[in-house]
Amino acid sequence: MSYLKQIQRAVDYIEENLSNELSITEISQQVNFSMYHFHRIFQSFVGESLTEYIRRRRLTAAAHLLRNTNLRIIDIACEYGFNSQEAFTRAFKKMFGITPGMYRRQKQRLLLKEKPRLTISMLKHFEGGLLMEPRIVIKEGFTVVGMKCSTTLKNNKVPQLWDEFLSRIHEIKNRSDDKVAMGISEFCQNPHDEEFTYVACVPVMRIDEIPEGMVVKTVPRNKYVVVTHKGSMETLGNAYDFIYATWLPKSGYELAEADDFEVYDERFLGPEDEKSEIDIYVPIK
Repeated sequence: MSYLKQIQRAVDYIEENLSNELSITEISQQVNFSMYHFHRIFQSFVGESLTEYIRRRRLTAAAHLLRNTNLRIIDIACEYGFNSQEAFTRAFKKMFGITPGMYRRQKQRLLLKEKPRLTISMLKHFEGGLLMEPRIVIKEGFTVVGMKCSTTLKNNKVPQLWDEFLSRIHEIKNRSDDKVAMGISEFCQNPHDEEFTYVACVPVMRIDEIPEGMVVKTVPRNKYVVVTHKGSMETLGNAYDFIYATWLPKSGYELAEADDFEVYDERFLGPEDEKSEIDIYVPIK
């Protein structure tokens, strides 16, 4: 599968519908991806979320209308999905550092701050990546006990979930390894759902009892690409970017419809420690 071409198709669709309502779900359907996978792949290639790209493209298009037409500011605001001139002015000033009215009077190009339309040649520039050594593994099925939450990529509840789970981790019996914890991002079966489920958990040998408020999950045997992230949690996204934007397009593999997860063991020294290591497992086929 050519991920560059899929992203280009999405960009073309966005450009054709900049003045219409757009959602991640709708765009991902146009390129035959699950919303969950497409959002991750797009952000890994482009370096910003799909939502942010659309917002900045709309504001750039609005700037062109301000400079080249006599349309009222409120009409331009409505054209690109803003409910009021005030909301448009706030967003425009936040991006460009100037109000729409002042910009129209000055009629100066905002070249350094405008968001150009992505092209296939620009996307190829993003194929460069970090020097990591991915490995392909077949991992047998396993069972975990933990706590879960529904979250979105925009409103991330995962850090709070980990805080709560770690305060209760001692309640879990029959752990297969006391030094291992896992974070599982469940594959979203419904492409219309922008939420996904995340499970903070530990692997267990057997289930005798489940602590109140916790869940049991069984992950089946699967094939994964595994990358070890070295550094603080702040840079964890770089490893995902490498997998989705650099390794995957050249690998001959495709993403499988299964859960991906992170493994935290004795090499994980804390979220801010630059020497921490985390293994990332992404399912492939």
